[in-house]
Amino acid sequence: RDRRIRAAAVFWYLSGIRVGAFVTLPINAIILSERRVNQWPSLGVRTKFTKRATTYLLEIPELMGVVKEWDKEVRSKLPVTSFWFAPLSPETGTFDARIKEAGEHRNQRARKDLQEWLNRVGLPYHSPHKFRHGHAVYALSHSKDIADLKAVSQNLMHSNLSITDGVYGVLSTADVGKRIAGLGQQLAAGEVSQAELIAQMTQLSEMLKKTMGIAGTK
Repeated sequence: RDRRIRAAAVFWYLSGIRVGAFVTLPINAIILSERRVNQWPSLGVRTKFTKRATTYLLEIPELMGVVKEWDKEVRSKLPVTSFWFAPLSPETGTFDARIKEAGEHRNQRARKDLQEWLNRVGLPYHSPHKFRHGHAVYALSHSKDIADLKAVSQNLMHSNLSITDGVYGVLSTADVGKRIAGLGQQLAAGEVSQAELIAQMTQLSEMLKKTMGIAGTK
């Protein structure tokens, strides 16, 4: 159980997946060689609003190692249609391949395991959604242009960029100061040309127009 929830917490952070979708992910929905996660209802994944998307894991080697270790174990002992958050037998404490349906309270099992595990290792509790939030903040803080921001938004399975920005895009005062100072340094060093700035502003303007058009039709 400890290894299972440890791998789950790392997966939440690397993927930004919602816990309800995660606990219903079959093994064959995850292709680690491509860092790909097929969040497809046709595979039994319970996504929000039954959306279908292919999402990706962040490339952080130390954390990917934890995920790969668990992935190798479940694939060696369970059919690929079994859950990656593998069911455990209360009698033996080992994998239970007989369980093929996700119960209504499976996400609560993950939450409870997380709280118990964090208590045992002496770490403060954070909900599964906080790991999703961490994924978003990390990805947004490493984004370099509008295309990166759009990729982060799609990876979170948001319908548009304004949702991502509204929920996860607020920077701390210190971050604002650091980034504004950095912009000035880039301009002084000639790293960003006027043409590039105009192109980025045009791209942002077009994206905002499109977003507002979508919002206006709802």
